[in-house]
Amino acid sequence: MIQKSKIWLYPWFRWTEKYLKTDTVYLAKGGFWLITSQVVAMAAGFGISLAFSHFFPKEGFGTYKFIISVVGLLGVFSLTQTGTAITRAIARGFNGALVQGFKTNFKWSFGLFLGGLGLAVYYFINDNYVLAASFLMAGVFLPITSSSSLYDAFLQGKKNFRQSTFFSMARNTLPALSMIVTIFLTDNVVILMAVYFMVSAAVAGTLFWLTKRKYRNENRDTDPELASYSGHLSAMEVIGQVANYLDKILVFHFLGAVPLAIYAFAIAPVEQLQGGKKILSSLIFPKLSERSFEELQQSGPRKALLLTVYALGLAGVYVLFAPYFYGFFYPQYVDAILYSQVYSLTLLAVSGTIFDSTLIAHNRKKELYVHRITMPILKIGLFLTLLPIFGIMGLVITHVFIRIFAGLLSYYLVMHPFKS
Repeated sequence: MIQKSKIWLYPWFRWTEKYLKTDTVYLAKGGFWLITSQVVAMAAGFGISLAFSHFFPKEGFGTYKFIISVVGLLGVFSLTQTGTAITRAIARGFNGALVQGFKTNFKWSFGLFLGGLGLAVYYFINDNYVLAASFLMAGVFLPITSSSSLYDAFLQGKKNFRQSTFFSMARNTLPALSMIVTIFLTDNVVILMAVYFMVSAAVAGTLFWLTKRKYRNENRDTDPELASYSGHLSAMEVIGQVANYLDKILVFHFLGAVPLAIYAFAIAPVEQLQGGKKILSSLIFPKLSERSFEELQQSGPRKALLLTVYALGLAGVYVLFAPYFYGFFYPQYVDAILYSQVYSLTLLAVSGTIFDSTLIAHNRKKELYVHRITMPILKIGLFLTLLPIFGIMGLVITHVFIRIFAGLLSYYLVMHPFKS
């Protein structure tokens, strides 16, 4: 039956290419596996959110989100964009980039270890043993997890979306199940964080080893640009990394753990829907690396317009069904409904994915620096301005404005690039 479906659908996909100006057969084939992976990830995240909402106190959940946000902020001490450089290297034939990227990333993760150790000492001195223990574990396990997780960038560069999907299913479900069981058994934040860090490291390490073993007979050519390009991309992301986690840290410090829990539940469902943007980026990035910049300037605007129409429809459906969704699944967090409905407008950012990926695929460093520095600075400024005035809604409005404006800026930089 599956084979018959392929035979019937193939001519239809080829027909749509005349109007969409896109290799829809490639998108359908790769998209099937990536969508499957995203569905599993959403199911795992949904299961964790249900466990948190029904069996974990709001204050404990707020503390958990604060720890995760600070841990994400510690990423500025490492090469956060090594995965992107690996995908680009593999698409260009450098199959030794997996091990090369692991070694480079692990070496540069020493700062992450020191950051976690420093925070652990600080909170220990201030008698906050929950945060001290959590950040100590983060410093120990995160270098292993982040470096081992690069297997997925390698598989996407190889366009092996099938294996990437099966591995992602394991990487999402095993830690999720471990955390759900832990939430049922205890409301101790330290135990929960220990399970989170250790299981994540163990699963990522195993999947990295399996990927390396599968491709051990291919050429081991390394990319001479990988370390440099990883460094450039990561440097561009430093301010962005701060901006991505600053909102939750500000809510925790100025409003408290419970408001942070409400804010986290407001944005979580929409962020799951943002997975479509990640799928699109994973699919098109290897293709964009193979096509000329001038060709992409011609084809990008039309595809972005189609994505905008799709995003508007998805946001409209979400706004209508959000009250029923929260009322049934998260009755303890109905205060988050309005915030979540407004936040759904961030889905419009998907249209900028094509232009952002184009800049990365063609190593447009000047344009990327402008984008990666301008947007986070503006975002941080709006956070600090609107949070004291409008509270949580101020942060939501900031996210909507920044993501839409970021897409417009990416479009401008692709259509009007700097002269070399």
